[in-house]
Amino acid sequence: MNSDSKAPAIRTQRGWVHCPICTHTVEADIVQWGRRLFTKPGQRCPRCASTLDAACITRLDKIAA
Repeated sequence: MNSDSKAPAIRTQRGWVHCPICTHTVEADIVQWGRRLFTKPGQRCPRCASTLDAACITRLDKIAA
């Protein structure tokens, strides 16, 4: 790897995800790594207690800078 290349910044923010088990939209932490968005590993759905690792991100509110 070239010493001039930089790794993308990792940011965490709150957003809404679709739980695959109970089919509800719940709030969760979302990790942004470069252009990609993931749910933070190890989170649980507050309604059914299933893992949100495979959840679909439905809404991410951004604050104007």
